[in-house]
Amino acid sequence: MIGAMLIQRLNEETIGKIAAGEVVERPVSVVKELLENALDAGAKNIDISIEGGGSTSIEVSDDGSGIRSEELSRALERHGTSKLERFEDLLTLATLGFRGEALPSIAAVSRFTMRTRAAGCATGAMVDVEYGTVAPIQSVAAPFGTTVTVRDLFGNVPARRKFLRQASTESTYITRAVGAYAAAYPHVRFSLSQEGRSSFTTDGAGDFVAAAVGVYGSDYGRDLLELKTLDDGAAVLGVSVTGWIGVPSLTKSHRQGMHFMVNGRWVQNRALNFALEEAYHSLIMVGRHPVALIRIQVDPADVDVNVHPTKAEVRFRDERAVCRAVQRTAHAALSRAPRVDLPVIQWEPKRQDSEQSRLGLTTVSIPSRIERPDADDHEATEAPSGPTAGVPILRVLGQVGASFIIAEGPEGMYLVDQHAAHERVLFERIMTQLANRSVDQQPLLDPLIVELAPDELAMWERSAAELTAIGYEIESFGEGAVLVRAVPAVALGGDLAGRLRAILRDLVEGGTGQSWLESVAISAACHTSIRAGQSLSLEEMRELIADLERSNQPRACGHGRPTMLQLTREELARQFARR
Repeated sequence: MIGAMLIQRLNEETIGKIAAGEVVERPVSVVKELLENALDAGAKNIDISIEGGGSTSIEVSDDGSGIRSEELSRALERHGTSKLERFEDLLTLATLGFRGEALPSIAAVSRFTMRTRAAGCATGAMVDVEYGTVAPIQSVAAPFGTTVTVRDLFGNVPARRKFLRQASTESTYITRAVGAYAAAYPHVRFSLSQEGRSSFTTDGAGDFVAAAVGVYGSDYGRDLLELKTLDDGAAVLGVSVTGWIGVPSLTKSHRQGMHFMVNGRWVQNRALNFALEEAYHSLIMVGRHPVALIRIQVDPADVDVNVHPTKAEVRFRDERAVCRAVQRTAHAALSRAPRVDLPVIQWEPKRQDSEQSRLGLTTVSIPSRIERPDADDHEATEAPSGPTAGVPILRVLGQVGASFIIAEGPEGMYLVDQHAAHERVLFERIMTQLANRSVDQQPLLDPLIVELAPDELAMWERSAAELTAIGYEIESFGEGAVLVRAVPAVALGGDLAGRLRAILRDLVEGGTGQSWLESVAISAACHTSIRAGQSLSLEEMRELIADLERSNQPRACGHGRPTMLQLTREELARQFARR
């Protein structure tokens, strides 16, 4: 039947709609393309306003170089561009746009108006496009620069509009995109308004902190760490990384706060996300994610910008090198950060909006910082290192609920999570032994047979080398079982079989380490350490606190959970009405 069908050439209207579908996915695609055009035009001021999540209207105004009236019609032709002449020019591309598809694609699915005036021109020019139909160009009064207004987006393609999210969701996408560019270009003044109300404004003064505060609020002003050029010993050849990252206490429950700009272009890249998050390994809680604005500069010949219709993705010639540069630069920023205070307990006036606020208790958790090996050092066995964020000498007072140790220090009272604290101590002990190549192993007088579930058995097979490295000696023992001949000295005692199964079960659910070896070490430390609900003698508590004080990074366990909270003398006095 296919052979009987006639081959016909699509008409221009259909061609335009199909092309628009590739370039214009949703309203944020329009905003991004127009923003990039404004930046390419050298704009110093860019104003964006939207209504109806961008479906009703989008307007982007800039004070850039503008377009001469005689070139305006050419700008609306498909593949009309001033930024590229030959395919080889992609190897030296320094602009954000280059294919000449954005304007005609947007105009094909909207009521489109462009008003522009180029430098040296006495008057401006204006053109209207009604869903791909271009009206005659008119001479008009206009300020220098360009204003593009897009109304009724996808009005002639209702099927596309049907798949858009609610207006508030589409507005969120736009806010994130404009915010990323505003933070990445602090020398350009940006403003964004929605439904006639201002969302944010930056001052364009060139200060990256001021730009971030303008976009994200005052919290960012005191919680940002500048990314500085690495010295020659740490720098990655051909890759420059600048921008900022947030301190470990500034996190989000999603990855939308991480922005990467490659040669000025906002891109999405999973490998870069992973590299940055690994720099924060064990510093933030599992399930939380850092915030960052990272600007990466590479030779244009080393990055392919033409792999995605909306230019949202790029391909690097050496992705590992770029990720290494990101991670090293983030490590350096974290290591330069000043020592932070312990998590502090505070009481606030009672409110009725949550169980925690009814109790009047809040905590401000500020984990310590640690420098980690590079992402590609998969078998790294370095002991935990980096800036030591120590704790003061503590005097143990007792135990609460057989789970928390009460101690007194120079600045008040401390509550120590005995399980998290012991996990940190054991993890560092294991990693130090690995680094020194002197793992303390304890052979069993009677080898132990351990029955494993199928997924646990598969995980043992995957992790056999790492388990051996930390001190286990395990071999297969028939179908569904293993024979344990030796265990790490730190794991001696208790339910050895249950402990091994717990480690494997933890790994089945996903490792949390920089490398798989570190994931195994974290799991081993977790399931070997003192449990919550275990009563300790005063001497045992003192020994644990002393071990924690000697740790390199005593404030968080391997999973990033805090080991202690602090209640200051001032807060105690205030609660007892003594001040």
